[in-house]
Amino acid sequence: MGRLVLLLFLSAGVAFALIMVPPMPGDFSIARWSAEGPGFVAVVGIDDTPHNVTLFTEEGYDLWKKDKPGTAVYNGVLRRGDVLIIETPPGRYVLAVYPLPFLRGETQTYTSSYSGWAPVGVTSLPREPTAFGAAAGYFEVRSIKARGYQYGMRPGVNGTSIQLNAIVVLELTDGGRQYYFVQNTLDLLEGKYGFLVNVFNHTSRSKDLSRGAISGRGGIYWSIYAWSYYGYRTREERFTLPLSGFLLINVTAAGGVARIDFGYNVGGGVVWYDSVAIRPYAPVERAYILAGHAVTPIYSIASLELVLCAYGGGTFYAELEDVDVRLALLVWDGGRWRLAPRVFNFGFNTAEAVSLNVETRLVNGTVHITRGAFKPQLLAEEPPEPDIPPPNAHYAASKPQADSWLLLAALAVAAGAVWVIRRGR
Repeated sequence: MGRLVLLLFLSAGVAFALIMVPPMPGDFSIARWSAEGPGFVAVVGIDDTPHNVTLFTEEGYDLWKKDKPGTAVYNGVLRRGDVLIIETPPGRYVLAVYPLPFLRGETQTYTSSYSGWAPVGVTSLPREPTAFGAAAGYFEVRSIKARGYQYGMRPGVNGTSIQLNAIVVLELTDGGRQYYFVQNTLDLLEGKYGFLVNVFNHTSRSKDLSRGAISGRGGIYWSIYAWSYYGYRTREERFTLPLSGFLLINVTAAGGVARIDFGYNVGGGVVWYDSVAIRPYAPVERAYILAGHAVTPIYSIASLELVLCAYGGGTFYAELEDVDVRLALLVWDGGRWRLAPRVFNFGFNTAEAVSLNVETRLVNGTVHITRGAFKPQLLAEEPPEPDIPPPNAHYAASKPQADSWLLLAALAVAAGAVWVIRRGR
């Protein structure tokens, strides 16, 4: 289930150290949070105005806002295209963002803090906002055991999910735009697996969806956050490990209607299990997946993610007792499938998370998640080609038979080319 978070980000991690920051005149924005365990904060440079970024202790901020030197964990400059990651021990913090002296301009800040839990895997955040027609997430689950803390479930349930999450943009003929947060999710719960679609409106703060404007095999539901969303879930099937395959999202526009197709491939051909049509108030001229340093009108970051999370049917956390999962995130570049560019090892736009007792390694373009110490980081600007084995033949009998890569190529032809969206000033 998706949620909205405010974020910010530099490409290298910054270790904890106490420093004194002199008072600075002018306006500033802040974000407060408490870290109950070791964690980190991520900060993303969105606009063209350079900013001071200071992570204060709560006591240090109370002094600083009174025009006195304040104790901070980090102080530096954030520019557009930077991703800053600051690791923190337990404590209470205030993040302050403010323009450099004599520089004033539009300020868009996006702040996310993590305390002991995070979505873990592979997330693409290009420096320039970039559009793709399709995305594919390869998963290979060799072992998984988790103690989950989900809403409405008994404590200790063994449930996790692998989520392919994207921001979809619809460009309308009247010049307007609509934004949707979409999820294609593999749910793993007590020896069974199934697939789940979620579509959230990220165009306005009302967050509501119109039954007349969106249709598919599912329906409109109300979340525990009191906003509506589109959802559809497949029938569950039993599985044995290892389990491998693909999650797919394909976005097109034709006849004034946007269509988002959700598919999976587990051991056989691609199964398109839901096709969501969106008919806004004006005809759709173009539809695409957006990834990069940009935010939606309600300030969710335009990240493309394939992440290991808690079970997608509730909130919020899964404590990993055993894990060996491999993930690779692919996009269609107009001529072939390739690995998504500029990838980090944690996600931004989902409510579910796993315990940070894991390590991630990039091996031949595939992210290996195993038990260990988590280090939030940029994995690669341009990942190498993946060494991806075929899905398990064990499931071939129950799925349509076809060459999965040929079907992916057919999807790519339908998806169209990739292009870069330049910001006008």
